[in-house]
Amino acid sequence: MTAYLWWGLTVVTIAVLIWLVAYATKAGRNAQSVQTIQHAAEDAETEAGVQANMAKAQAEGPQDKAQLLARLDAGTG
Repeated sequence: MTAYLWWGLTVVTIAVLIWLVAYATKAGRNAQSVQTIQHAAEDAETEAGVQANMAKAQAEGPQDKAQLLARLDAGTG
C-alpha cells in the first residue's frame, strides 16, 4: 500500500514538473512575440515619420539658399 502511494506521488510530481516546463516555454514564446510586435510597430512609426518628412519636402519644392537658411535657423528644416 505504501509503495503505491510513493509511486503515485512520484508520477504526480513528474507530471507537475513537465507542466511547469511547458507553461514556462509558452510564456517565453508569448513574451518574445509581444516584444517582436512592439519593435515592428516602432519601426513602422519611424518609417512613417520619414516618409511624411520626405512628402513635405517634396511638396514644398526646391528652395533658394535664403529660404533654406531661414528654415534651418527656425529649427523646422
